Amino acid sequence: MEQSPPTTKHHILLLNAPFSPPTFSFPHTLTHLTNTTVDTTLPSLSTATIAITAAVHLSHTTITRHCPSLRAIICMGTGVDNISLSACQERGITLCNTPSQNIASVSEHALALFMALKRKVVPLHAATLDGETWAARKLMIGAWEGGPPRTNGEEVMGVVGYGALGKGVAELFGRNGMEVLVAERKGMEGVRGGRTAFEEVLRRATVVVFCAPLDEGTRGMVGARELGWMRRDALLVNVGRGGIVEEKALVRALREGEIAGAATDVFEHEPARKESCPLLEEGVPNLLLSPHVAWYSKTTLDGAKKMIHDNVEMYVKGTPQNVIIQGTM
Repeated sequence: MEQSPPTTKHHILLLNAPFSPPTFSFPHTLTHLTNTTVDTTLPSLSTATIAITAAVHLSHTTITRHCPSLRAIICMGTGVDNISLSACQERGITLCNTPSQNIASVSEHALALFMALKRKVVPLHAATLDGETWAARKLMIGAWEGGPPRTNGEEVMGVVGYGALGKGVAELFGRNGMEVLVAERKGMEGVRGGRTAFEEVLRRATVVVFCAPLDEGTRGMVGARELGWMRRDALLVNVGRGGIVEEKALVRALREGEIAGAATDVFEHEPARKESCPLLEEGVPNLLLSPHVAWYSKTTLDGAKKMIHDNVEMYVKGTPQNVIIQGTM
């Protein structure tokens, strides 16, 4: 990619960033929109040369019809599934991400979801708070319908998706005393050293943690058949992406007791709404939800802000980094 001429004045659009705008060294103007949607963003997108975004979905139509000046998109985070890759390729737009800034935070959130689910923290809190249930039942161990919970030394943790996040999650769970199985990619004929076949991981693990990105190879990776492979006393945790685990199949598995519980921080459609998300149905048992906040920490914000700054500066100099799609402009 040729270096942008020194006389070029970029217009940067910062969308829904949870931090103040970075300071850039080149001539530019900057618009920072918060709590915005695609519709409210369109007027600003029409003049932007560089867009920095996280949760705002930039579809093929949005990019090809409403972004005539756009030259680069910088994603806050590793995943780029909210950006139309084909539109970037058609338009010659450079697409970069900010990988590995949230590993510690998401790993800790995955462990927190697992421990809260295993130890029944939320229902026991409610039962204690109402001032009646504990007194009526005396001993609250009945909260564990299937018998006493395992300690970490008895757990077998399977990790699906072994990029930077999967490695971070596996390391943290391992440090907490669990045996760790690293799943081979689904459908692979051979199994690489240090990995275990995908189906075997689902059959053996007492907790399966999904850390994979969402792409054509992982979309709908786990449905009714795969949930049926899991142990009836196993737990499922998803901190990867919504759409990897089929939500309707997961609800059915929980209602029918095919698995012991599930926790997720990610959803197929976000923000999740009752009319479109099966996980929000009334009375789904042994389900723990959080609204895609696993990434949120001071470490993540500081690292992401610095990497976004560096990505933009390097792009303007003509040497982009963390490139997903190399543009022509």
